[in-house]
Amino acid sequence: MKQIQKMRPKIFAFLLSLTLVCSTIYLNSETVSRKIVVIVDYYRKYVFGEKPCCEAFWERINFTKLGFTESPNFGKYAVPLYEQLHWTSAILSPSRINCPACTNLLLKEVVRNNHQIPFNGTWLRYVINKTTDRYHFHPRFCSFSEKALTKRYIRRCLAKKNIRKIVTIGDSNSQRLMGAIVRILSTSLDRCNHVARESRNHKPNPKYYLRNVPFNLSDVSFHDYSCASCASRRYICPYSTTGKDPKRKRENHNLVLEQIANTRIIDDGRRIKVKLGQFLPTNITQEFLLRDYFRAEHYPDIILFQMPFLHEIYYGRVRSPGTTWKLREPLKKLRKLITKYVPSTTSVYWLPNQDICESDSRASFRNPLLRESIDVFSEEMESILGSPSNNIFPFFDLFELSRPIKSLHLVNDAPHMKEEWYDIIAKYILELHCNS
Repeated sequence: MKQIQKMRPKIFAFLLSLTLVCSTIYLNSETVSRKIVVIVDYYRKYVFGEKPCCEAFWERINFTKLGFTESPNFGKYAVPLYEQLHWTSAILSPSRINCPACTNLLLKEVVRNNHQIPFNGTWLRYVINKTTDRYHFHPRFCSFSEKALTKRYIRRCLAKKNIRKIVTIGDSNSQRLMGAIVRILSTSLDRCNHVARESRNHKPNPKYYLRNVPFNLSDVSFHDYSCASCASRRYICPYSTTGKDPKRKRENHNLVLEQIANTRIIDDGRRIKVKLGQFLPTNITQEFLLRDYFRAEHYPDIILFQMPFLHEIYYGRVRSPGTTWKLREPLKKLRKLITKYVPSTTSVYWLPNQDICESDSRASFRNPLLRESIDVFSEEMESILGSPSNNIFPFFDLFELSRPIKSLHLVNDAPHMKEEWYDIIAKYILELHCNS
């Protein structure tokens, strides 16, 4: 009888772990009412009476929860923001918080258990001086280091993961993200040299993509990006590491970074009409990129898709609430192309776009439309983002993460944010992959 009594908590915990305890949050505005189901915690530790690893930690160390927790146009913020007037590096030590490091497989598990892209966590804002803030995001179920990625950390990660090429695919926000990756890696490696780029004239340049293949203009059809600031660009970052032999010989490496301009999930903006060397005929840009262009050299080790593309939502396929279903079919086609052509050695990440600055007069219309589009993406991609058996990984819901960070929004350039935002996200992406 005593043994049964001792087993009761474990039996109860097991039964409770089979039950999803949910709370429902409603985000309301004039144009949208969205229901988000939030799993209280997927950790098995929680059912044994323990709190989530980061729960309520900030209140115990004199962080102040800021008063603005609601958007005038789009309901309550899903991610709280705390502030402390003094920066204390030791506070955020993962060992002190007792959280596991964030990894891409852990994020897959969150999607699998929560049936949505993760956003649960807390922003911390430190006031360094009157003009400088420092932000750090702490997820509810794992931890990012608050420290900068050191030269040693980056080089060990590149060697361990055998990373030779990183590619971002997307519009001007993706382009700014690549700029942040270049800034981070330029300080960790010897340097990053800008070796090629398209002109910012709305049009893709065939010579950029077919640089090693002779062709006539009649062999291809390249047309408008519909984005004035979008252009593909390429960097090479040479660096050296110490070899494993006793004499500690230096090994030289080249890391390639590339931003591929893209404003549609599926489009025909870069068509190949006839066979050109390794480039086969195709009417689909994404097939040209994933099947042929990337294979022309070393296939990327990391591909970052930042979608949905703002140009496709606001000026193209969608444009109004209730029409986001139009994104489903092209998204299915893209998913098939990724599954068919991207090798298993490549890690593919999906990053939702951040929100539009709420001081913009169009934010009350655009943000609900963007949120609705991200939800469509989440529904269509859930099965593969949560699956442990593929190489397609989720990232955090940048729409929800960006909403409370008012000081990093650009007032006069609503779709974009300040450099610090992209630096923060780029650092977390690199750290996430290196931890995995």
